[in-house]
Amino acid sequence: MKSTDRIPPTTRIGDYVVVAELASEDVGTVYEATHVVLPRRVLLKVMHGGSGWQRSMAIAVLREACLLEALSHPGIPRVYECGVLPDKRPWTAFEMMDGTTIADLHRNSTMSLVDVVTMLRDVADLLHHAHGRGVVHRQLTAAALVRTPDRAFPYAVTGWQHALTLDTNSRVPLDIRDDVFALGVVAFRALTGAMPDMLTTAQMCPAVPAELSALIDQMLATEPVARPTSAEVRERARWLAATLEPLLMEAPRWTPPHGLDRPIRPPTNGGFEIRISRTRSS
Repeated sequence: MKSTDRIPPTTRIGDYVVVAELASEDVGTVYEATHVVLPRRVLLKVMHGGSGWQRSMAIAVLREACLLEALSHPGIPRVYECGVLPDKRPWTAFEMMDGTTIADLHRNSTMSLVDVVTMLRDVADLLHHAHGRGVVHRQLTAAALVRTPDRAFPYAVTGWQHALTLDTNSRVPLDIRDDVFALGVVAFRALTGAMPDMLTTAQMCPAVPAELSALIDQMLATEPVARPTSAEVRERARWLAATLEPLLMEAPRWTPPHGLDRPIRPPTNGGFEIRISRTRSS
């Protein structure tokens, strides 16, 4: 990004005033901004300029906005407004999801069983909403999951700039169960403090109830067809939350290694084996 692309604080863009720069991404720069009238804080994404492939970048930014506009879920950021700067760079104002990412919240500790089950239930509900509209996130990690305790819905999923719809003409085959695999990785890491390997959840952390271990292991199945759908994950997590509440009291003791927020890809050739346990259906 060129220094001339940076937008200083107090600059007005549409009905928003820039407060501070938050991050610079491949496509653009993200700023915190406030509405000039409404008590609203937003994430303002402005595309980088001065590039030969500026048109494709502009399409990517606006495409993300259109994709999120089509989704209506309290855990998915809303799109408030889009526009174009005088230098032709497009910008988009997104809802700011205040909270702490799972990666930051549990960087040096595991999550309690209660938190893992409710995370699976709520994030699976959010993914089911997106999957039902043909949208696959594709980059789900602990860094993209935001715990939002002050909101009615306790979790938010960010990072939709890499999302694709199932009807997209992509060279990479799209499968909604890729998101299920990614959520399984987050849950496995949250419970055990380690990345999935040859061992099952129960072998890594015997204190985990068998029903929860079976669910996570199935989410991590090598073959996508063997993984549950996001709707199935949601319903089984609901059953777990209601049935196993007396058992969900204490987090297993483990110290996770570094690298919690790096994306994990589903295995394509070979990969680790998953032992599937029989569990009670919801």
